[in-house]
Amino acid sequence: MDIQIKEESDVVNIMVFGDIEMMSIKNFKEKLFEIGNNLDKNIEIDLSNVDYIDSSGVGVLISLLKLQKKKGKNLNIKKVSSKVLSVLKLSSLSDVFEM
Repeated sequence: MDIQIKEESDVVNIMVFGDIEMMSIKNFKEKLFEIGNNLDKNIEIDLSNVDYIDSSGVGVLISLLKLQKKKGKNLNIKKVSSKVLSVLKLSSLSDVFEM
């Protein structure tokens, strides 16, 4: 998995490439929480290049959403691949995240 980060004045854009699953979750979690804990900005995550996300990846997104809400900031998920959208819908999370 590869993660590209672009910081703008009021938002941090994160593009994820590759699967988000147990084998790559440590790097994904560390990068997202480093951003969430150190920057007081809204976060937008582009998941259009992610074909698969498992429960550990969904858990990281939920934890980051809680952190952002605690700071009064937003977490938006944009450009979701159809496979990831299916997982989010099956777990009733497509309505939780701003998409």
